[in-house]
Amino acid sequence: MEFNLNESLLGKKASTPERYDASLLFSIPRSENRIKYDLYDNNLPFTGYDVWNCYEVSFLTDNGLPVAGMLKLAYPAASTYMVESKSLKLYLNSFNMERLGATIEQAQNEFISIVQTDLRNLLQTEAVEAQLFTEGEGSGVVKPFADSEYKTLVELVDTQELLSWKFRHFYETPELLAGTETSVIHTYAFRTDMLRSNCRVTNQPDWGDLFVKMETRYDVDMISVIKYLVSFRKENHFHEEVVEMIYKRFQDKFKPGKLMVAAMYTRRGGIDINPVRSNDLTWIKPAFTDINLRMQKTLRQ
Repeated sequence: MEFNLNESLLGKKASTPERYDASLLFSIPRSENRIKYDLYDNNLPFTGYDVWNCYEVSFLTDNGLPVAGMLKLAYPAASTYMVESKSLKLYLNSFNMERLGATIEQAQNEFISIVQTDLRNLLQTEAVEAQLFTEGEGSGVVKPFADSEYKTLVELVDTQELLSWKFRHFYETPELLAGTETSVIHTYAFRTDMLRSNCRVTNQPDWGDLFVKMETRYDVDMISVIKYLVSFRKENHFHEEVVEMIYKRFQDKFKPGKLMVAAMYTRRGGIDINPVRSNDLTWIKPAFTDINLRMQKTLRQ
């Protein structure tokens, strides 16, 4: 069946649903963007996860008592589909007046069960995990990336050279990436808040903190990396697609033995999306892989 994003509610006016409605969910095939970058579902060069933190979650007990919390969702990058964010927001809002159990605990368990079942059906994978965190749960908050390991990208370049460059590329331009192949292994671990792209449909800006770790024989020109990341500024893609595009461009240019690319995006509509891709599972932090751990937000989130 041909994929048509216009069939979704993205970019359209939509009223807040009054009752639970699983039909609000809309899936997007990952292959729709991947094939443009020679990424194929049956031979992916990475493993990874999409982690969603949903902060506007509420439902009722049988007697009408509101229950609220933060929902963490995680599913693998190997899934054929990903969920579209506005549809997820509307779907979660459809629980607001839904009565789910005699007690708070029963209502919470029923909510998690319904969400997992609906998303597993939508995404056609059993590997969807969900966890609800409520007020007062202070344990289990972890920082995905240590500041001591991930240097700020601008710290790794010459400031005068950076300021002298005239930035003219604002659509993704992989030709900007530069480096020199050497006989030794270089390890890079950096972060930046320069990443900005735009929604494919609404053209609304999406801001993200990008984290990259890489082992390569290339002596990477870090200013070229900044130039390349700036070239996303007027690009229109979903968050997951941006991470996979950056991963593929780094892989093609620098031929790393190990590579990890992750983005922690600013919250929009009460949801932040955090995709991570790596060819070494040990490089993916527990904050992404453990559904029981809450991610510590970045400054911009």
